[in-house]
Amino acid sequence: MYLPDPRLYPRVNAKNPVIRSLMAFLTASEPADAQQKRQALDEVVRELLLTGDHYGLNGALTQAPTQDAYKVLWKTLRDAVEQPAAAGTHAVPFALPIVFVAGRKGDTRLAGEVDAGAILALLREHGVIAADADVWLGNALIGSEQLAAVNPTQLSRWQDGITVAGPLPAELAPAPIAFKDEGVFVRYLVGVAIQPAAAEPVIRLGGAVGSWGMPLAQLLSDAFKQTGLTLFPIPRVPQSWLAAQEAGRVTVLETRLQVAASNALRSIRSKGRTPVITLAAHEGGEIRLTFSSREDAERWEGYVWPLAPLDSAEQVHAFVEDLMRECQVDDVVVVETIQPDLDTDGLPFFVTAHNRPVQQQ
Repeated sequence: MYLPDPRLYPRVNAKNPVIRSLMAFLTASEPADAQQKRQALDEVVRELLLTGDHYGLNGALTQAPTQDAYKVLWKTLRDAVEQPAAAGTHAVPFALPIVFVAGRKGDTRLAGEVDAGAILALLREHGVIAADADVWLGNALIGSEQLAAVNPTQLSRWQDGITVAGPLPAELAPAPIAFKDEGVFVRYLVGVAIQPAAAEPVIRLGGAVGSWGMPLAQLLSDAFKQTGLTLFPIPRVPQSWLAAQEAGRVTVLETRLQVAASNALRSIRSKGRTPVITLAAHEGGEIRLTFSSREDAERWEGYVWPLAPLDSAEQVHAFVEDLMRECQVDDVVVVETIQPDLDTDGLPFFVTAHNRPVQQQ
């Protein structure tokens, strides 16, 4: 079964110099020509970074005419931000995403700060950060909006302008976690490492969480311990600033879906009913999932995955299929036509085991 991509992309804007260079590269037929066009695209992106034209870069990203074009432009931008143009000592801003799965009866608030010194020591101990590296890690747990507010042109300036590890030149206030009963949240620890010229990387970015993952999760659990609180911190690996935003966003969506599926399936099965999972792509760029049962046409629960530019419908589909296999759910219905955003009453439209999909004209 095929889950379609419900997003609409803009037409090619040849007046935009970045889009013009991007499409010239993507349509080049000869390897030598493609290499030349690739270099031209790199240069136009680096020029916008050099001049601090964040609006020009953001405008080009929003005008990418296909997802493949967006991915190429995003990688070009990341390379320009994260790889120094000239060899030499430079700063490496980084972020460590942490997803918190929390549960407690009533209103609960978790502080927005941690002991960064203890976390830094743990990362040094496990070789994620070199023992003698000049690295600063902040105490504040940063929210997604604050992380995204630091744009690529600022990151590029930090890379060249920061010479000693210390607090970053941005307003990054702690973001406490507040919830009622339960919730899934993402926060980031941010820092900067000074990378000497012609030296091995002082911080290991990306890859898989190693043996340090469990000790860090335990350290965080102990730090936030409260009577009646159930807390599962899920740390991800330190990553470049831009990559960390994407990793945190995807991890929190996957985790929220896992929690929603666990709760919904437990409720359905506790009543002796047979779960039916329906997956559909909707106008407006969302994948919507419903948990219903064959025996009950009235009760169902829904989950919404808003598609970001780097998401693909196929990847969401594959994640849901794997999750349902783990949950031993056999009845997974995939709707192969794009569904409307709203129903006839103006409410969000969901397809369930008994609410059939709309056949588009």
